[in-house]
Amino acid sequence: MLVLASFNTMRCYDPRSGQGLTGRSFAGHSSWVTSVAFSPDGQFLASASVDHTVRIWDTASSNGSTAQRHNGRVTSVAVSPDGTLIVSGSYNRSVSVWNACTGHAMYPQLLGHEGVVLQVAISPDGRLIASASEDCTVRLWDIQTGELYGEPMYGHRGWVNAVAFSPDARWLVSGSRDTTVRVWEVGTRKMAIFGLLSCARLVYAVTFSPDGRLFAAADAGGHVYFWLSGTNVQAHMPLRANSEGIYSLIFSPDSTRAVTGGLDNVVRVWDVANGHQILVLSGHLNVVCSVGYAPDGQSIVSASDDKTVRLWDVQTGETVLVLSGHGDMIESVTFTPNGQSIVSGSSDSTIHVWDVEAALTLTSQAEYDPFAKLGCATLTNDGWLVGPSGELLLWLPPRYRGHISLPPCSMIIGSHPVQLTIHD
Repeated sequence: MLVLASFNTMRCYDPRSGQGLTGRSFAGHSSWVTSVAFSPDGQFLASASVDHTVRIWDTASSNGSTAQRHNGRVTSVAVSPDGTLIVSGSYNRSVSVWNACTGHAMYPQLLGHEGVVLQVAISPDGRLIASASEDCTVRLWDIQTGELYGEPMYGHRGWVNAVAFSPDARWLVSGSRDTTVRVWEVGTRKMAIFGLLSCARLVYAVTFSPDGRLFAAADAGGHVYFWLSGTNVQAHMPLRANSEGIYSLIFSPDSTRAVTGGLDNVVRVWDVANGHQILVLSGHLNVVCSVGYAPDGQSIVSASDDKTVRLWDVQTGETVLVLSGHGDMIESVTFTPNGQSIVSGSSDSTIHVWDVEAALTLTSQAEYDPFAKLGCATLTNDGWLVGPSGELLLWLPPRYRGHISLPPCSMIIGSHPVQLTIHD
């Protein structure tokens, strides 16, 4: 065999006939392939790329050992309904699908967008991935094969910042910098007759209520809009959450409450029926980028530019946990379907999976257990892990920040984690 590398793909040929070999093409790198080499027995092919990765490919099946790291900021994460897969969108214009148990990529990155992938969502039936991008399109992907599902959906005239499926997977809603919300029929990938809706400012977040009755959008002016599903009829007047942009919006599992997070550094909880504010959750030191609701409705999770994830009690509004370990802004956060773990994606190019029960246990033991104290430490901007009482525990060089694997972080996806041990 002869292998030819062209931009981010490789193909094998019969050197005698010059014909391409069926099933011998390799795609997965996100940038130029600069070097390739066969193993002596011809069973494997190694490729090196400008995307900072080396991949090993099985020449018989075209399967590559996918890189265990992201090549750009993680902008969005989503977990499949059965909890087995984690999907992420990245600054490198790709969508990745990861095994939630092993952290291994299921197949090469999904490429096709011509701009940053700003948000990903998984259909409630677990069949499709939707991705929204700076290239003004929405794309659907088959989650099992990674193949594009139909043609991209065009119509927005600005970056598509957000995307969400309806609970019955019939509709897909998208929000854009062009100040519009569009509703698409998933089956046809065409915009619904009622599907062009307007907001006052550019749209950062969209979501459906779990009962399927409403869908909502939040904009850069601090407004939240509610429409009746399947129509362009507003359920009630938009509520004014604040005077600044709302970056994230989600309903409670019983659809009675809405949660917002944005530029004012706080998380707000609203009564959907009357638009009244129920709680203001304060504690983050910077922009709240993402919010999520626990499946049992008892907790809210939030992620911030302050590099922390916070867990809140919805009854008292008190902070239950502060999770620190990412080395940069945390752009997306969500619960797993069973509520036992929290998944966060960060500008440090990693995805962290946090064990909620382990985090609660560590918090109670931090006073007398050195390992628990490390697990509860906060990472400062200058690289110090700081204990619960403000004591300096360990300084981390810049290259290690966001890559330290300590409980309650049960897994780091997209990097080679650094293991810390404590010796008596």
